[in-house]
Amino acid sequence: MRNRILLLSLLCFAIVISANAEKLSLDPISPPSPVIYDPFSGNDAVGQPFSFTVRMDKSTGATSDFSVVINAESSPSSRNLQSSSGSIVIGFYKNSSYTTEIKSIVDYSPSYYISGSFDPKPDVLTQTFTIYPRLAKGQSAPYGTYTETFTLALYKKSSPGQGNPEDTLSFTYTAEVGKAVDVRVGPPNASYDTGMNSYNIDLGEISKGASANFGIFIKGTTGYTLTMHTASGGFLTSSNSSDKIQYTILVDGKEYYLNSSVILDRETADCLYSKALLGTVKIAADQNAEAGIYSDSVSFSVAVN
Repeated sequence: MRNRILLLSLLCFAIVISANAEKLSLDPISPPSPVIYDPFSGNDAVGQPFSFTVRMDKSTGATSDFSVVINAESSPSSRNLQSSSGSIVIGFYKNSSYTTEIKSIVDYSPSYYISGSFDPKPDVLTQTFTIYPRLAKGQSAPYGTYTETFTLALYKKSSPGQGNPEDTLSFTYTAEVGKAVDVRVGPPNASYDTGMNSYNIDLGEISKGASANFGIFIKGTTGYTLTMHTASGGFLTSSNSSDKIQYTILVDGKEYYLNSSVILDRETADCLYSKALLGTVKIAADQNAEAGIYSDSVSFSVAVN
C-alpha cells in the first residue's frame, strides 16, 4: 500500500512541474513609419526606430533564455523591399550606430540575432528591444513604393535553430521614392554633381565666327521633359546697338534654330536617369553688327512627365 501512495505522489509531482512551465510571447507592435529614400543623396536613409517586447507569463524560478531573428516573407534572409520598378536593400540593426545587423533564421552567427534571458525571479516580466532601420545610399531606385513583410520569430533558447518558434509577429516595412528630376549646366567635362545653376560662356571676338561647348546634366527618378528657353529667340543683343547677332545651339550634334522654347529630350518610363548632353553655341562669321558687347540668356528646365 505504501508503494502505491509513493507512486501516485511522484506522478502528481511530475504533473505539477510540467504545468508550471513559463510561456514566452511577443507583444503587438505599431507598424513602422515609412522612410523616404533619395537615390541621389550622398547619405544613407535612416528610418524611424521601432521597438518590440518579449513577455514571460510568469516566473518559474529558473533562467529563461530566448533569441529573436527577423525573417523576410519572400525568403528568410532577403532584405529587399520590392516595387514594380525595382528593389531597395534595407538593413535592421541592434544599435543606433548601425554596426550590428539583425538577420534571419538561416544566419547563425550570434552577432546576427537578438538574445536575452529572464532571471529566475525577475522583477519585470517583459524586455523591450529597439530596431534601427537603414537603407544604404547610392541604390538604383526609380520612383515607386517599395515594401516587404517581415516576421519577428521568438525562440525559447539562447540561439535560434531547428524547430518551431515560440511566437511570431509580422510587420510591413515601406520605403517611398518620390518623383524628382533636376537639371544643371557647366563645362562640358563636368558632371551633375559638379554642375551648377548658372554658367557663363564668353565667346570672345566673334567677327570671324565663334563656338563654345557646355554640358547639360540631368538626374531623375522618373520620366521627364527637358526644354531649352532663350530670352531673345536665338539672337545676341546689345544695350548700345539695335543690331542683332544670330546664333544656333547644337545638343548632342543636333542643331536647333531657336525660338522662345525648344524641347530637347523626353523620357516617359519610371526609371532612374542620369544623363549628360553636350551643347555647343555657334555663331556664323560676317554678321555685320556694330561693335559692342552682345549677349543672350539661355535656360533649361526639366519637368516630371
